[in-house]
Amino acid sequence: MDTNDKEIKRAFITCVPYILIIFFLDDIDRFLYYIHSHLGNPLIALYMLLATVIIIALFIHTLIDFPGNYKIDRYRAFIPPIIYIIAIINSFWSPLRISSETFQSKVIYQAFRKDKYGHTMMKIRENGNMSIRYPGPFGMADWEYGKCNVKGDTFYLSYDKGMDTADVKPDTMVLTAEGLLTPIGISKDTIELYKKQFFRMLSTKKVKQVNS
Repeated sequence: MDTNDKEIKRAFITCVPYILIIFFLDDIDRFLYYIHSHLGNPLIALYMLLATVIIIALFIHTLIDFPGNYKIDRYRAFIPPIIYIIAIINSFWSPLRISSETFQSKVIYQAFRKDKYGHTMMKIRENGNMSIRYPGPFGMADWEYGKCNVKGDTFYLSYDKGMDTADVKPDTMVLTAEGLLTPIGISKDTIELYKKQFFRMLSTKKVKQVNS
């Protein structure tokens, strides 16, 4: 096996698992939470950091060796750097935004809430499935699952048993004109005071299009 063949093999061995983990990132995070490993998310983040540094270092190494490899293998010398470039670009910015979301029901509502350790994210899918991701310290995350039935501007939520991530979980929320999902029974003064603690739709325009 010549030097360029070794470079190609090393590029595939390094980058294929890296690309697959990015593709299934949310699924891996949820699976680790299901087996009660709250350290799953920071471990993934640590792997991604180390793998990214290694890939960038190997990419620089292939550029240094490129003139010699090109003289021997010509156009096959382009294969290793191209593999590294694809892996690096996909980790920071995927132009096609391809992920395991492809295999799941379409997200029709997506809302976020600013919390202590980042943004809590709620996703409601076309088939009625709902998931909420709660960020924690050091990259840790908790998850909540359930069902959501949307009627007009009212969201009826039901939660799967056994999670109990949040102390208070409203089962009925109303979408306000400002794009806020607020629990029923909250006064306008309280809404103004605690506005940041309620879920906000990412795009109220998109929500109106879905409801129409």
